[in-house]
Amino acid sequence: MTSAAGTPRTATARRARIAGLIAQHAIGSQEELGQLLAAEGIHVTQATLSRDLVAIGAAKAPDEEGHAHYSLVDAESDTSIPVAGAEAALARVVGELLVRAEAAGNIAVLHTPPGAAQFLAGHLDRSTLFDTVGTVAGDDTVIIVLRTARQATTLCSTLLRMADQRRSP
Repeated sequence: MTSAAGTPRTATARRARIAGLIAQHAIGSQEELGQLLAAEGIHVTQATLSRDLVAIGAAKAPDEEGHAHYSLVDAESDTSIPVAGAEAALARVVGELLVRAEAAGNIAVLHTPPGAAQFLAGHLDRSTLFDTVGTVAGDDTVIIVLRTARQATTLCSTLLRMADQRRSP
């Protein structure tokens, strides 16, 4: 990746990786986060990193010992995001990240670029469009369990339609 902000797809994938790193590590500074990204070949300026942290809703919060580390806002406890905003964000993220979607029985399998699955899954979890049983995200794959095969098929076709609409000029 480049040191500039890059394309929207690049920025979204980078932000997904930042969210993943914050979830996996106790990161106390932007410099530390920048070093972790650089170790993965993702080079960003401090200004870009600041914008990315704001965009994903990261904020410093103290741990049990009083040390401040970045954390992501818990979607279930944050009621400040209006539903329409969450749905618009889902449409944007799906348009940028969804590579493929396929239903297998009552399970929807979504594929993303490497490092982006958890970011997409977070948006799906905040969405009220689908009645999901559960969501599991790896590096580039999201598994969504639904109650019926029909719901899984509908979820996949809806997300693919959203992606096509976002990608069309």
